[in-house]
Amino acid sequence: MKLTNKKLLLFAFLSAAIGSLFISCNKDEDNAPGDIGNPTVLYIRSTDPAAADSLLVGAFMGSLVAIVGQDLGHTVEIWFNDQKAALNPTYVTEKTIIVNVPSSVPSEVTDQIRFVFSNGEEMFYDFAVNVPAPVLYSIKSEYVEEGDIAVLKGDFFFEPTTVTFAGGKEAEIVSIDKTEIQARVPAGADMGEITVSTNFGTAISSFLFRDNRNVVVNFDDLRHRSWNSPIAHVDAGEGRVPPCSGNYTYFEMEGVGAWQWVNELNMMYVAEDGETGRGNIPIFPGGASVNEWGVRFEINVPVEWREIPLEIFFAPFGGDHGRDIPVPLARWRPWEDKGVFQTDGWVTVTVPLTEFNEDKDGNPAELSDLSQFTNLTIMYFGAADNANDIYIAIDNVRVARI
Repeated sequence: MKLTNKKLLLFAFLSAAIGSLFISCNKDEDNAPGDIGNPTVLYIRSTDPAAADSLLVGAFMGSLVAIVGQDLGHTVEIWFNDQKAALNPTYVTEKTIIVNVPSSVPSEVTDQIRFVFSNGEEMFYDFAVNVPAPVLYSIKSEYVEEGDIAVLKGDFFFEPTTVTFAGGKEAEIVSIDKTEIQARVPAGADMGEITVSTNFGTAISSFLFRDNRNVVVNFDDLRHRSWNSPIAHVDAGEGRVPPCSGNYTYFEMEGVGAWQWVNELNMMYVAEDGETGRGNIPIFPGGASVNEWGVRFEINVPVEWREIPLEIFFAPFGGDHGRDIPVPLARWRPWEDKGVFQTDGWVTVTVPLTEFNEDKDGNPAELSDLSQFTNLTIMYFGAADNANDIYIAIDNVRVARI
């Protein structure tokens, strides 16, 4: 059949219209609501150019990462574990999403990224957020009474957290932040390690709570000379500060001046003393090294202490207080940096044996042969420009590895 020019033009017009309609329908179908393609994550890498070739299976909180895949452009939310990431639409494309891992700590750890798309569908991808395990550095005071607050110092303390004392006794956590936990000491807590656990690991203390090894005097069953510094008997309500571990001794006096040798400002344990001595028993265990050991005790100073140091020194059996032998001593000056020293409750302190480095006249001296020492003295004594009022409470004097 032969077509006229008019019929050819009409046929061409209809063909074009039908084709246009077909193309338009396909385009509408491609962009129909709910059609998000086939979202896929191929890998995740660092945005750091130096590490761009390294593929990641996890990252630390706050890290900037690139999620590489296909059909990712409809992503409207990203969750790492149960923490929502801040998503900038500018950095969301079909093939790449640039996003920071949330800096907040997850409460529920799934080790997955959850993608939420514009049509409400979700996709999951295995990826760990690396949160450090807790680290336990120290305790404010190694001796704390039951029901009182133990202050733990460390890092990466994130809730939920448990604190367990030796004997399996779990403590009530009174307060917690990233570097400090305040925990109430439970009834029945034993001497030993403290364990801190979070969702991300466990820390076990290197120190021992109520460490009773190598205790020289504790002012309960292990005492010093009775005519030296007085003992605060806590059952009788004595002393200006509450106890950290039963009875304690204290130095208290108004207007103490330079080089005042006062019995009440002197804590002296003498092994051959018939009243409180325990005989020729060395203070240090065999093989103790000057570089590895120190004198440790709890101290509570509720007033401002300045100028006059604590002198700490040893003596061999039969050497009485030993200062006149003379023996190397330490002059402990905790106020030296700030000009004044005052505590908020009891704190544990350690004076390393390496600081026992002068004789009574200030000449250089050095400790040797620790096995000879059976006696120990701590006294408030030394140079001063002004008279000072003092109150220094001391408990649980012991030698410890540092």
